[in-house]
Amino acid sequence: MCGIIGITKNKPDKIGHEIFDALTRLEYRGYDSVGMALISSDGISVLKDKGNINDVGHRLNFKEIMGSTAIGHSRWATHGPPNQINAHPHSSNNGKVVVIHNGIIENFMEIKSQLIRDGFTFISQTDTEVIPHYLSKLLDEGKTMYDAIVSLTQLIKGTYALVIASTTEPNRIYALKKDNPLVIGITDNEMYCASDIPAFLPFTRDVVILRDNELAILEPGKFQIKLIPSGKEIKRKPHEISWTAEAAQKGGFPHFMLKEIHSQPEVMKTQLKTQDDVFSKFVQHINQSNKVVLVAAGTAHYASLVAYHTIPEFSGKIVVPCIASEWETVSHIIDSNSVVIAVSQSGETLDTIKAIKDAKKKGAKILSVVNVTGSTLTTISDEVIYIHSGPEIGVAATKTFTSTALAIWRIAKELAISNGKLSEDELEEFTQAIERMPEAVKYMVAHSEAKSRDLAKWFATKKSAFYLGRGAGHIIALEGALKMKEISYVHAEAYPGGESKHGPIALVEDDYPVVFAIPNDNTRVKMMGSVQEMSARGAITIGVIEEGDEEMKEVLSHYFEVPRGFSRFCSTIPYSIPMQLMAYYTSCAKDYDPDKPRNLAKSVTVE
Repeated sequence: MCGIIGITKNKPDKIGHEIFDALTRLEYRGYDSVGMALISSDGISVLKDKGNINDVGHRLNFKEIMGSTAIGHSRWATHGPPNQINAHPHSSNNGKVVVIHNGIIENFMEIKSQLIRDGFTFISQTDTEVIPHYLSKLLDEGKTMYDAIVSLTQLIKGTYALVIASTTEPNRIYALKKDNPLVIGITDNEMYCASDIPAFLPFTRDVVILRDNELAILEPGKFQIKLIPSGKEIKRKPHEISWTAEAAQKGGFPHFMLKEIHSQPEVMKTQLKTQDDVFSKFVQHINQSNKVVLVAAGTAHYASLVAYHTIPEFSGKIVVPCIASEWETVSHIIDSNSVVIAVSQSGETLDTIKAIKDAKKKGAKILSVVNVTGSTLTTISDEVIYIHSGPEIGVAATKTFTSTALAIWRIAKELAISNGKLSEDELEEFTQAIERMPEAVKYMVAHSEAKSRDLAKWFATKKSAFYLGRGAGHIIALEGALKMKEISYVHAEAYPGGESKHGPIALVEDDYPVVFAIPNDNTRVKMMGSVQEMSARGAITIGVIEEGDEEMKEVLSHYFEVPRGFSRFCSTIPYSIPMQLMAYYTSCAKDYDPDKPRNLAKSVTVE
């Protein structure tokens, strides 16, 4: 998420035009505001505003700006709404330091409080603004910029890709990386830094990729890399990029969908570092209600079913799930004692927004789980949890499903704590499942990809398939079937495992695909019966099972194994990964574009 570009060159020209073009090439990353800063010994000029790059760039005349050093940013809001004040870059009170930043500074409130006591004035709601103020403070105390940056890294906690410039060194850019990508582009007369290679690809294919805790010091035609905080100089030769601009946007992956499947561990790490206070507010509202109604559409609806599966167990509340377009069927039960939980990636789904507005009129508390900061849904909600997935370019949701499910499992854990619904050992298991989720998903992607690719060749020859599960496994089956039908156009339907014998099983014949979600929970024994029923009728059975479940391996035609520790808690996340990959590779095997399935849109803003 967010786009970064920094340029320093040996003679002035229309550098604003290059910044504009670079940010345009990073639009695929998603953003809500845009800005740039021109740096010279005479001062720093900052131009920024809410809106898309084309509108802001033309309104603020980016293309006509002359200079030799500039930095630019396209922001995806995390702290504070998307507006002109919160847009990057951010500069110090004395106008000598300017910064752009991707990532999250977890302890910014503590640092901000101290800087306010020191006399600094803050104008934005961002976590980033503490950085230029702190650096300018150290520069005024006589430190060099390098030493100030070292001190900064010892103070701040979180993730960051930082690009820093100052009036005292107008032809120098400092680029610092920790857990957020930064790359360097090299020419004889200019140096570039960016969040992704496409930003500078028309200017150079010679690239150096920064690693964590590395600081690149860029000057026209030369660069130096130092390891922070030791100061050890790192020698790294550039390598030549052979990708096209489109391939570079995809990070070398053939499609955005596959890139987004692989990005799931990182976006989960980001979410887990934020918003603990908001989860407690959600729990307070739920505990004070007499009923909870879920409203969402598509993949967001399936993710919301995690709440249907967990809230009754951990709070004792009645939970009613509702597809947004069917709101009128539950509207009459909404009152001032109700909590309505809305789930939406975009925050702009029209059916969901209409339902929320109706619920709000009836006095219900509105709690939302959303990806896009500043979207319509966030403005009409009482409390919002952001899943922090960044932009999702592929139409078929992958990382937003798992990140939303993670957020709802976190709500469930807080409910369990608040209401004393778990033993100490159970609570520790739940906590470990959440904390280990990024590594579990990374493992599942790595260990499922080859088998998914192989199975896809066979799946691509089929016209229909069933997906079966019970309890949380049914949620996994619903989402798995949706992915398969969305992008490969195989008619895939999901049912609760016990429902298959009430009609669907009539369609099963030799070589018919049936996919099972089988966590090792209280549904496992009955799922064994479902697998055997399908096998007896000639079905090819594919199961996602817990690692080491030897009995299931014996009865399944094919299987994927999920590490132990995720069957009772958080199963909807790692058990979904093989189904995402099977859908993706089946689409590819049929020579379709998985990023652009026919007849579908990313955000449905009509009824």
